[in-house]
Amino acid sequence: MNLKVLLFYINFIPFISNSEDTLTIDLTDTLDLINYLSNIEKNQKLNEEWFKNLTEKGVSSGEKEIYFSEEAIILLNDSIFRDKIYKDEYTLYDVGISLSNLDIKLAFWQMINIYPEKKDTLIKYIYAYDKILPVDEIVLASFYTYAFFDPKITRLDTGKPEVYRPDIFEDYFRRTKEIIYYLNFARANEKNI
Repeated sequence: MNLKVLLFYINFIPFISNSEDTLTIDLTDTLDLINYLSNIEKNQKLNEEWFKNLTEKGVSSGEKEIYFSEEAIILLNDSIFRDKIYKDEYTLYDVGISLSNLDIKLAFWQMINIYPEKKDTLIKYIYAYDKILPVDEIVLASFYTYAFFDPKITRLDTGKPEVYRPDIFEDYFRRTKEIIYYLNFARANEKNI
């Protein structure tokens, strides 16, 4: 009986091991595989960096010092970049363009500026991202990145930020807190349904 099993294995195992499901890799395939894995690694690093930038506050403070993110330094020093970011009035069209470019932090800043005008629409826009992104953090990061350098609030003529309209700054902060409140309210209502 054992002889029959042995003959079976000798005759059929080579067929199974050489089936079409067997993966064969030659040198060019290995190079392609290495390139593919390398691209995955690069994309993962880019995604991590993009995600980190979304939640990074442009201006933050420690015990004795103020920290500026890379984007905040660019806003501080580059008037052309500032001109691209800041407008007198923002529209939902501006928000749509920013979202289509995956510039979510800028889109959230634009929504803070539009708010409370189209409150329900804006809350729905932001809440739509809540399942996949930490929107509370992004709304706060948007405020702390863009409010400090808004020409309606701060003069940058001397090279140093000079806040001349703290009332507008406080209004943007109130809007930011209110948006976060409504997001929490929407989450609570969703859980009760």
